[in-house]
Amino acid sequence: MIPMLIMGVCQGVFEWLPVSSEGAIATIYSFVFEKSYQESIQFALWLHLGTVPSAAIVFRKLLWRLGLELTNSNRKYSSKLKFLVTSTLISAPIGFGLFIGIDELTQVAGSLFMVFVGVAMLVTGLVQFRHRVFNSRPVTELNLVDSVMAGIAQGISVIPGFSRSGMTIAVLTFRGIDRKEVLALSYIMSMPASLGAALWIGITQGFSWSAGALLSALIAFVVGLFAIKLLIAVSDKVNLSLFIIVMGFIIIAGGILTNV
Repeated sequence: MIPMLIMGVCQGVFEWLPVSSEGAIATIYSFVFEKSYQESIQFALWLHLGTVPSAAIVFRKLLWRLGLELTNSNRKYSSKLKFLVTSTLISAPIGFGLFIGIDELTQVAGSLFMVFVGVAMLVTGLVQFRHRVFNSRPVTELNLVDSVMAGIAQGISVIPGFSRSGMTIAVLTFRGIDRKEVLALSYIMSMPASLGAALWIGITQGFSWSAGALLSALIAFVVGLFAIKLLIAVSDKVNLSLFIIVMGFIIIAGGILTNV
C-alpha cells in the first residue's frame, strides 16, 4: 500500500509541473510494480481522477464565473471563455486519435516506448528553456490564433513525455500572455481532456477501481491542492526546464537498461 501512496504523491506534484506526469508516473509505476509500460500509462492516465478535482477546487471561482457566462442569454462571451471552448474543441479530436494510436504502440513496443517518452520530455524541456516573450498582452486580448495554437499543443501532448501544461504554457507565453494568467488557463483547459482520459481508462480497465488505485487517486487530490497553489506562487521565480531535461535523460536510461 505504501507504493500506491507514493504514486499518489507523485501524481499530485507532477501533474502541475511543466513535465509529463503520464511519462513520469508510468516510468515509476512500471519499475516499482514490474508492470508493462502499456498498463503503466493506463494507470497514470487514470490518476487524473484525483487531480482534476484539485484544479476544480482551486479555480472554483473562475469556473463558476465561466459557467454563469456560458448560460447567460445575452451571448456576449469573454475572450477567456471563447479561448477555452475553442481550444478544447480543437484538442479533443487530435488528442483522442493520438491516444488510441499510442495505446496500440505501447502494446507493440513495450518498454522501448520509454525511450521515446524520454526523448519527448527532452523536447518539452528545450521548448520551455528557449521560449521567449515578444510582446505583453492581457488575457482579455486572447484571439483565435491563440486558441488554435494552444488546442493543437494540448492535443499533441497526449503523447506520454509531452507535458500538457508545459506545451500550452510555452505556446501562450510565446504569444505574450501574462504567465500567471497562462497557468490558470492551461490548468483549466486540461481538465476536460484529463477527465475524459481518466474515465475512458476507468471504464475499459476494471483493475483501476481497486482499493489501492482509489487511495492513490485520493492522495493525488490532496497533494494536488497544495501543489497548484505553490506553483502559481513561485511561477515567476523558478525555471523548471533543466529539471524536465534531466528527467528525460533518466527515463531514456531506464528504457535502455530495461531492454539490456
